[in-house]
Amino acid sequence: MPKLLRLNNFAQKGLNSDLMPWDLSGDYLTSLNNVRILTGKLSPFGGHEVWGDLPVDFDAGFLMAVNSTTGQFWIIAGLDKVYVYDGQDFFDISSTAGYIGLDTPDFWNGAMVSNIPIINHPLHYPEYWPQQATGIQLEPLPWDDSNTWADVSESARIIRSHKQFLFALDLQSGPDEISDGVRWSAPADIGGIPPTWDHLDITNVAGLTNLGGDGGRIIDGLSLRDAFVVYRESGISIFDFAGGPFVWQIRHLSTYAGLISPHAIVEVKGSHYFISDGDILFNDGNTISSLLHNKLRKQFINEYDKDNFLNSYVVKNNVATEIWFCVPKVGSLHPDLAYIYNWEDGSWSVRDIPESTFAAFGNQSQPPLTWGSFVGSWDSALGGWNQGQFVLFDESIMSVTLPAGAGQRGQLLILDTNAPDPSFPFNTTLERLSFALEGLNNVTTITRLYPHMRGPGTVNIEVGSQDHPGAPIRWKAPVAFNADTDRKVDVRTTGELHSFRISSNSGVTGTWDISGFDIEYVNAGVR
Repeated sequence: MPKLLRLNNFAQKGLNSDLMPWDLSGDYLTSLNNVRILTGKLSPFGGHEVWGDLPVDFDAGFLMAVNSTTGQFWIIAGLDKVYVYDGQDFFDISSTAGYIGLDTPDFWNGAMVSNIPIINHPLHYPEYWPQQATGIQLEPLPWDDSNTWADVSESARIIRSHKQFLFALDLQSGPDEISDGVRWSAPADIGGIPPTWDHLDITNVAGLTNLGGDGGRIIDGLSLRDAFVVYRESGISIFDFAGGPFVWQIRHLSTYAGLISPHAIVEVKGSHYFISDGDILFNDGNTISSLLHNKLRKQFINEYDKDNFLNSYVVKNNVATEIWFCVPKVGSLHPDLAYIYNWEDGSWSVRDIPESTFAAFGNQSQPPLTWGSFVGSWDSALGGWNQGQFVLFDESIMSVTLPAGAGQRGQLLILDTNAPDPSFPFNTTLERLSFALEGLNNVTTITRLYPHMRGPGTVNIEVGSQDHPGAPIRWKAPVAFNADTDRKVDVRTTGELHSFRISSNSGVTGTWDISGFDIEYVNAGVR
């Protein structure tokens, strides 16, 4: 008499490639590629949409979304220029000083304070965009009332914001490098920038400190509720806001965990998620734990390029409640693989991305509407005065690519899009290997599969069996399945363990989603 086993929780358990597959319950998958886990289903997820071609010969390495009263913009910083993009045109906002001597576009970083963008490169000096308008250039960030950072020969590898303060990390003071040095500014007034960074001026609370110890170079920092957390190569220090003349109380959270590269950290719901050396970690301000342990850590370590791992970055997708940990695969210079963690259900998936120097989350901006560009009449116009153009679901993850050669253009891409360019098809695969239907001592024969799938796309379904753990898998020929027209997959395969693979190509098959399947089988003896 045939039996029926239902496996319908793939989206809840998701991916686990660390543990032996025969030790996993049936609702785990052992491999996923270009699959999104969302609302209890798995569906194809890959490709990209070209949003714009960058200026000729522009090596872009940094993106920052700016939402202001005058519109939504993207600041794009590169090797020798800084542009702003309004969704239609690129405008050169480079400072009059220019950017001579920058040897890489990847080291740019930035922050927002009082809704004013600050950008910084360690081989240059911090700058800010005083007015968010396409005709306004960047200006040097003041050091105090009468000096800029350049005037006092100070610079920093990283500039970040916290509350109304700015933090400068990994400092350069004249000829002296202070790799564990931290500066903080006096607080900025609402709508303004910090008035001074001079820690010797006792009329303000600007400060300077060295973290000391053997934690190595400071890599980056980020706000964590009321605190500011500084990440080093092998150490984590927390600046707790105390107020008063001392402003910050410093405590050292870890002397072993560190951050792999700048931009490799995000904050979600009062906790940090970041890439460390060979792991992805979680920091709630008191404890640090691994997100990959007994799940994906072996796969993660084996797949990333160890020579170029310092180019990794992390980006948060607020709409899909996802964190994308983007790393270069073996043989790649810049990230082209994203490990995607859904913070609501704790599931993992993996997808390919175009090799990009940087990515960020923000609104797909449109050129500001002016009286000269408005089309219509008062009667037909909807909305109120000073109504912004920001639309929540226009937000996505944007990335920048380098030009292919001299005289070429890099691209500004939309990675999380409902309309991927068909010129860049992608393969989707989900797989569960070595599942024992009734334990390792029972041999079973599968006769049918009933996929819990919705079309209209077509997939190939393969089933295989093996005689014992570690034995070769005998795969049956793939069967095409379309949920709009098909109900089941007829197959006959016998073994102690069984494997399943579902695959498709976006350029051929179209969309689909799946949550699991029912397995019809009969007992075939005991070993």
